[in-house]
Amino acid sequence: MAGAAFVGCNSDYTPTEYTSTNVMISSFSLTQDDSVLQGLDSVVFSIDLVNGRIFNADSLPFGTKINKLVPVIRVYESASAVTLRVPRANGSDTTINYIENSTDSIDFSNGPVIVSVTSYSGTNSLQYRVQVNVHKEIGDTMVWTDAATAPLASQLQNPTAQKTVRNTNGLYTLTGDGSSFSLMHAQRPESQWEPIATSIPAGADVSSFTASDNTFYILASGQLYSSADASVWTPTGQMWDYIYGIYSNHVLGSTKATGEWKFAQYPSKIAPTDMPADMPVRGTSALLEYSIPMSEFPLAFFVGGERADGTLTNGTWAFDGSTWTEISLQPVPEALKGMTVVPFYNYRNVKKEDSKIDAILAFGGTDSEGVNRKVYMTYDFGMTWYKAPVSMQLPKTVPATYNAQAYTFVSVFGSRSASGWTPLDLGYRIPANAIMTPWPSAPSGRATEPVTTWDVPFIYSFGGIKGNGELERSVWKATINRLTFKPII
Repeated sequence: MAGAAFVGCNSDYTPTEYTSTNVMISSFSLTQDDSVLQGLDSVVFSIDLVNGRIFNADSLPFGTKINKLVPVIRVYESASAVTLRVPRANGSDTTINYIENSTDSIDFSNGPVIVSVTSYSGTNSLQYRVQVNVHKEIGDTMVWTDAATAPLASQLQNPTAQKTVRNTNGLYTLTGDGSSFSLMHAQRPESQWEPIATSIPAGADVSSFTASDNTFYILASGQLYSSADASVWTPTGQMWDYIYGIYSNHVLGSTKATGEWKFAQYPSKIAPTDMPADMPVRGTSALLEYSIPMSEFPLAFFVGGERADGTLTNGTWAFDGSTWTEISLQPVPEALKGMTVVPFYNYRNVKKEDSKIDAILAFGGTDSEGVNRKVYMTYDFGMTWYKAPVSMQLPKTVPATYNAQAYTFVSVFGSRSASGWTPLDLGYRIPANAIMTPWPSAPSGRATEPVTTWDVPFIYSFGGIKGNGELERSVWKATINRLTFKPII
């Protein structure tokens, strides 16, 4: 844990109050050693002169070996002696004369190393307890656990289809069992879910359920229906085959009503138009809308999908309000349909400072070989895709699915109170007539001291179809582990 408390390994250690700059350590660092950790020489150490402590508040990554590190110690003035007393796990402490052996490697794995500085005149001395902190957990792991799941919100006993959409009013989960439908609403995944009475048209395709900021859409028997409140539905007169998603509060889709595949949008008065021959006509990921500084109009993209000839694509297709273009420079390695995409963010170390970077994750999807388990990521809105690190791949406990939906919600960790830090209460509440069980408590923050609150982004993945064709009836929750650590100030 970052900023871990120090526990002395030597009972005879006592901090010594300094009286002069001639016994002050001015800087402490570690010598570069890429075999231990890249950037090891850039690790920042804090020096507490009052309490005689030296430590790295931002702990080294989990698993870093600290038994052979070469310290670089500088004092303000010349010193007659600088010694390091190194504790041993099974034996007596070892004392090293640093002035004579400044390149010796030191074992910091058995607890604090005591550094003693004696002034040039020999009249003053000061002891420092030096500890190299290492995370006790894998910080960059994408954590998906059994403790962070909940059943899909539904009033149906055995739903076989689901679609969850999000707009400015929160989340809406539509489920169906082939003969009836259930529509549930909540502000957030952990909020109380309430049923909405709805007249979903017969023959509705649950997977086509879509929402803009002010209108809901669904396809039923090949016709596009709309609703202002997801309760009462009205036919639009548009005959569509597939819905891509929402762009600037217009719904976009594909239609073969005229015998040829066309691109359509509603409530735009523009008639369906030709689309590129190799553009997917169905089975795409969700359509993600975004803005970039140099663009006059918002952009949107999806990844993967099925072309008109039945073949699958691994490309990314972008829309600028008038034109569709494939923008893949480095596409997803596999051609898949039904992938799940979700915006997220992480931090990248830049010049010793953590810098926030936006990313989009893509996972799931299916092809003739089965359901994909791999997680991919892009930092440039789908132009370049990378396979996510092993630590961010789906664990075996999480079922691989296609046609799932995922959204990111930010939770606040830590709160000021008389008792110190308290994690935000994320109790999962449901109406009495819904068929489900409570959502477990959210993972607690690792903060132990009242310093500040911080935001933690969580991904919530809703439903999807498993490899056996059955509906996954759970909502899975995940985040990158180190984002839950208390920030370093």
